[in-house]
Amino acid sequence: MNRKARQLTDYVPRYVSLYHVDYRDDLDEHEDIQEECIRSNSLEKLYEKAYEWYEEQESLNMQGYLEETRKSMEADSLAGQFEEHEDEIRDLIYDRNDSDPAKDLIRNSSVTNFFYSLGVEICGYQAGIPQRGESTAMACYKVRRALHLKKGQFDEKIEELVENAAYGGELRVYFNAMFDRLVSEDAGNDFRSIRFYGNVVVAIADSLNGSGYHVRIPLDLTLPFRRDNLFVDSQVHYSYADEVCGMANGWCDSTKWETGMAPLTGSVRKSRMAEHQEQEAAYEKAFRSGKCTFGDMNYKRHRDVRYSNGYPAGCRCPHCGTFWID
Repeated sequence: MNRKARQLTDYVPRYVSLYHVDYRDDLDEHEDIQEECIRSNSLEKLYEKAYEWYEEQESLNMQGYLEETRKSMEADSLAGQFEEHEDEIRDLIYDRNDSDPAKDLIRNSSVTNFFYSLGVEICGYQAGIPQRGESTAMACYKVRRALHLKKGQFDEKIEELVENAAYGGELRVYFNAMFDRLVSEDAGNDFRSIRFYGNVVVAIADSLNGSGYHVRIPLDLTLPFRRDNLFVDSQVHYSYADEVCGMANGWCDSTKWETGMAPLTGSVRKSRMAEHQEQEAAYEKAFRSGKCTFGDMNYKRHRDVRYSNGYPAGCRCPHCGTFWID
């Protein structure tokens, strides 16, 4: 603004709130947006949605502040100055806005169930028989090694975990967090480590077929941080906490955690869940286009599924041929 225009700043309200987020509005039903923020290591997607949700409110409030400013200037015979500098006055109102709908939505939200994959696959067992050529002893060894434990430490817990994860799966740590704490918003300077301590929830979960088991082990475990291995549990099909076990939200509160910026030696293997999510997205895209995909085992993404008593008995999709055997 020029000198004369700058004098008009006195007519603009000093404290401006363009957004008001009701205390009942939160992100608890929008964990898909949380997952997008985790994947991109940015809150940009949340801000896009928040401004979209509150766009009408912002417009109404802006008009109110502009009208208030105009009336104040008219009282001093400066109506013409308002018309001349309306765009600059609008910019000043934005500058003085002290409300942030995204932060308010986060503040109103509950913690989210997360898991951190250790990138280790454990073979399944049925009636004590390995299904994929791996002994119980080997499976327990793989769990101990991933958890940085010596032989003899928590053997009973580890054996319980392996023997009850009947179909095997991925070794994971489950914990609760406010999702924004897991966004560094600096892709070039992401977290370097993640520490789990307390009564840590360790699970072997199979999200491809919907099974798993977990135990709680008193640990203090620091691992290299790999964003590809961090997931919002509800956004992985099948979700262990929700779809497999039907847990209440606080079920993994006993796992404490913190991230760090100091680099660690070593690494963790990439979780196969990233590829699984990409495949799920492709299945979902096909379904929304009116089609379905052979091999997609999610009933909800097929139409007109029918049951047959013939051998082998089961359900079949008449469009793509996917078959679910009894």
